[in-house]
Amino acid sequence: AEKYRAHKKQMVNATADARDAENGGKPVDVEVSVLSNSHWPSQNVEPCILPTAVGAAMDRFQKYYLTTYTGRKLSWQTSTGSAEIRANLPPAKGSSKPRRHDLSVTTYQMCILVLFNVRDSLTLKQIREETHIPEDELRRHLVSLCTPKHRILRKGSKGKGISGDDDTFTYNADYTSKMTRVKVPMVSMRDATGSSSGSAAASGGNGGEGSAPAAASSRAGLVDGSSSVPITVEEDRRHLLEAAIVRIMKARKMLNHNDLVAEVTRQLSGRFVPPPQFVKKRVESLIEREYLERDEGDRRVYRYMA
Repeated sequence: AEKYRAHKKQMVNATADARDAENGGKPVDVEVSVLSNSHWPSQNVEPCILPTAVGAAMDRFQKYYLTTYTGRKLSWQTSTGSAEIRANLPPAKGSSKPRRHDLSVTTYQMCILVLFNVRDSLTLKQIREETHIPEDELRRHLVSLCTPKHRILRKGSKGKGISGDDDTFTYNADYTSKMTRVKVPMVSMRDATGSSSGSAAASGGNGGEGSAPAAASSRAGLVDGSSSVPITVEEDRRHLLEAAIVRIMKARKMLNHNDLVAEVTRQLSGRFVPPPQFVKKRVESLIEREYLERDEGDRRVYRYMA
């Protein structure tokens, strides 16, 4: 992986004015990992619309990279990124000091939250149009920002799911946490889409594609994306797989991705054979919940967090 940091130091004077104007007078620190397809296969997911300041910083990196390494092509994977953003909130009662939290979120969540810098309330449709985040992922990331423990946004409808395009999301000025640095966990795809799949056909999509989101939602939780595995079986397999991953990592302490997939497959082969993509998703979920972490020197190596 090649990092942006060294190049950023060289460019800081030339780009300071542009970054200040784009981000309210403060710089944007962007770190890019450049991975080859042979080591980390790309996903066919269109990049979302990034905040102006972040997009400008990435454009500068791309210009530098393609000038330095001729004959190469960069394909941004915004669906797998992460971000840290600072939330400045009104003072608590009896205090004059503004509250501050540093939120550790996904790139999708960053794109959503930045929209609330200029508006206090937005509908699902407005957020979709301004971010271009895929429908199921958009719902999942929004619901994750509305959970009782991390209610950074307030959802207009009742229940776990999102009722439709007109469902509103409002900036929660009363959000609080005991921690200054807050890692926002992701809910499962089933929690985000299960209660709203019936209305998705009427509310989502463009033109004649209104039924596509409903079909996608009904398959979202399945192991292989087919309708042959019932949701209850899928849930059992997900718990079995996560338990196996934690058990293996607790014993080994550190393991690379391919070895972990091979060992998990060997241990679970008597029950079912998990597709590599399913294993990868469960690993990412365990990282988000801080059971595992990626090695700083090699992103394909995982460490067990006691």
